Amino acid sequence: MGYVVLTCPPGQACESLDAMVADLRATGTWMLAHRSFRLAVFTDSQVPPGVEALVDSSGVAGVLIGRAFDRAATTAGDVAPAWLGGLADLDPLNACARLVAESWGAYVAVFIGQPHAGPTVLRDPSGGLEVLAWPREGVTIVGSRAIEGRAGPVGLAIDWDQVTRILDDPISAALGAPPLKGLSHLEPGSVLHGPGLGDKTILWSPAAVVRAAKGRAWPDRAALRRTVDACIRALADGEATILSEISGGLDSAIVATSLAGGGLGPHAAINFFSDAPEADERRYAQAVADQIGVPLRTVRRRPFALSEAGLAASGRAARPNFNALDPDYDAGLVAALEASDAKVLFTGHGGDTVFYQVAASALAADLLRGAPCEGSRLRRLEEVARRTRRSVWSLALEALTLRPSRLSSDGQLLRIEASRRRLSGPSHAWLTDLSGVSPAKRQQITALASNLNVNGATGRGERARLVHPLLAQPIVELCLAIPAPVLSAGERERSFAREAFAERLPRRIVERRSKGDISVFLGRSLAASADFLRGFLLEGRLAARGLIDPAELAGALEPEALVWKDASKEILAAATLEAWVRHWEDRIAAGAEDPATARSGGETGPSASARKAKAR
Repeated sequence: MGYVVLTCPPGQACESLDAMVADLRATGTWMLAHRSFRLAVFTDSQVPPGVEALVDSSGVAGVLIGRAFDRAATTAGDVAPAWLGGLADLDPLNACARLVAESWGAYVAVFIGQPHAGPTVLRDPSGGLEVLAWPREGVTIVGSRAIEGRAGPVGLAIDWDQVTRILDDPISAALGAPPLKGLSHLEPGSVLHGPGLGDKTILWSPAAVVRAAKGRAWPDRAALRRTVDACIRALADGEATILSEISGGLDSAIVATSLAGGGLGPHAAINFFSDAPEADERRYAQAVADQIGVPLRTVRRRPFALSEAGLAASGRAARPNFNALDPDYDAGLVAALEASDAKVLFTGHGGDTVFYQVAASALAADLLRGAPCEGSRLRRLEEVARRTRRSVWSLALEALTLRPSRLSSDGQLLRIEASRRRLSGPSHAWLTDLSGVSPAKRQQITALASNLNVNGATGRGERARLVHPLLAQPIVELCLAIPAPVLSAGERERSFAREAFAERLPRRIVERRSKGDISVFLGRSLAASADFLRGFLLEGRLAARGLIDPAELAGALEPEALVWKDASKEILAAATLEAWVRHWEDRIAAGAEDPATARSGGETGPSASARKAKAR
């Protein structure tokens, strides 16, 4: 789903734009999707994003890339594209505000603007498409990745401070500013505008949604069902063959049964499992597949060994790409897509966040601070205590002191995260303004930022359109408006969603108390990779700059440590960043001196890498 937009003021810069257009066309990788005065749009991949011109009385004023749906139609249970009429006649900032308020989807809007004002760029609140921008020869380039060639950015440099922040907080910092100087980036729900795209306006944030919902009646379970069904209906509209990943958990079951209930598929399903009992959810996935009448493809996962070639896919994007860390998983999905001839993959990603399966102990803080709940507040507290295996008194002490307990795994993780944030500051723009947001909702927003990782480039993303409906803007907003103690009451998490969809789900799913866990699988994979990681990291760029402690890392890679201490997140983050630094140091050093690189026009995605590997 790659794209590149080029725009310029009238005059000499248009000659540069013409030269860049010719260079991109010559690559054979990029397809010209739109061309008009002062504007050109290219797309790539087997499932390129849509491109629609925004026209006013004087001609083309901009483009919308991706898919956008009409919010009012979705609320009514219908499917309709976003109404774009009249947008081009508005002031660009007002047009962006209208899009955010009246539309939803995965899209980027670019308005070319008046010559003296520069373009205006909007990224939708779900963040479905990446937005990077840079100037060159009077042309403003906006793209999903930092391409090479005549239109690529120049003067790039590694931002080592941001590299350090990502090491401190790999979950959400990697989704913040890319660790590259010379690129502008745009958070979901925000607008870049003004000369040189030097101004930024925030039109949407999760915290603003939470604050706006205070004091209002929260949506009921029927509203959640209607919203999920309506979003899935819109996202599946017009698709011939749909593959659904059914993990065996609640979230993917909700997505698959909603598709089936609307007569939209899925037409095939896939489940991954490993030998560890906690990572084998086939019986739950099969129950869902049997209920909706779809064949289930099961794929056995064996521990994988990391390699420099495998990590290379994680290092080519402008930001470290944790979504590309597991090449075997990616290959399994690509194979299933090819076998079913599906052009779209539906998942349940994001359900843990929007339905609230994060930081259970923070629920007690919300309850003790007066957050609304259903039923007895004391009973809700007792349920949280049983779920976390702690006393009400220890939860109360944590809520009053705002210091997570050392006595629970939940609290230990929160302490580590808090310590890292004190060192490096907020890791994502969504976490900078949380005033008036309760502890549990803060945890939900933090998890929401980390879920932006699912949009990272992968082989499956080149083969099919990836759809994560539970992260759609209407569903996210609805769940942010529901108090956390309501979303997750009782001794089982995600109770609100569990009750809302109970009638359509297999009883085995509704009554399930356990959750799949791949930590043992990851530990075994890291153990299989330990020899490689020692050389790759201990003799690597990060160690040379003193950003990782070689002795500490060597200890973490010992077999006993891999078994008894779960440092997989930190180890994988370091490996991904090491691959990223090596790639970008080499690319920056090469610059424009390599004619082959200049001609490549930005072949940096998974398929491009495969072609280059074959050439070698």
